[in-house]
This record gives sequence, C-alpha cells and structure tokens, in this order.
Amino acid sequence: MPPELSADWLFVAARRYWLAFRPIILSAPELLALLAARAELNITVLARRDFAAALLADLRSRLPRARLDPLVYDTYHELQMTLDGRAALGQRFGVPE
Repeated sequence: MPPELSADWLFVAARRYWLAFRPIILSAPELLALLAARAELNITVLARRDFAAALLADLRSRLPRARLDPLVYDTYHELQMTLDGRAALGQRFGVPE
C-alpha cells in the first residue's frame, strides 16, 4: 500500500476484501525482510500507475521467489470494483506473475 494513502482510504476501497480474507497490510516493503527467507509469499501490490513499475522492481529484487499480484489503478473506485469482485468470488489473488 503506498505510504501517501491513509488507512481510511484502504478500508473504503477494500472493505469487502478485508472482511473476506483479513490480509496482512504493509506500507513499507522493507518490513518484508522480517519474514523467513524460505517463506513462500504471494503479495498483492496496490499501486498507482506512476509508482507501480518502481515498486514492483524493488519487490522483485528484494524477494525474487515471491509471486506478485499487482493491482494498478488510478482511482480507488476502480480498485474497489476489483477487490469487491474478488471478495464476492472468494478469489484472494488474481493471476500472480
């Protein structure tokens, strides 16, 4: 989750998704270093279009074995539609890379 977005924003856009799956939410990729090196990770990345490429490149360099599920949207309404759809279908992840 981008640091410039508040938790309020996230819980408006992702309320149904949150209630369905209770994901762990991090605003700083460096916190992933606290996980075991052997851990298998599926990471759903919420990013604006102007920030997505840099964030995904950073995550790939830090966690080359992680499966990334990028959600790149310009408005929280678009993101909300995707997350609501996933919650309704019981689909925690899209198609990870």
